[in-house]
Amino acid sequence: MFSNTTGSANTATGVSSLRFNTTGSDNTGDGVDALFSNTTGSSNTASGYQALYSNIYGSSNTASGYQALFSNTSGFFNTATGVRALVLQL
Repeated sequence: MFSNTTGSANTATGVSSLRFNTTGSDNTGDGVDALFSNTTGSSNTASGYQALYSNIYGSSNTASGYQALFSNTSGFFNTATGVRALVLQL
């Protein structure tokens, strides 16, 4: 959470997890680069290497697995479980 400014109730475990989060709240990133690009998205859960990696402002998503929901940038209410599950979901 290197860039966090006013975001609250976030949890980041793993190198560069929630790296660019600024105002997003209630997010959980567990794994290397999980929710890496997230800035304002809220209520997301990402578990696994690069899960929800490209998410910027999408909210209420759950990704579990290697690169699950990797390309999601703005989607809402998605659930992906497994290796590269919904990897191209935008």
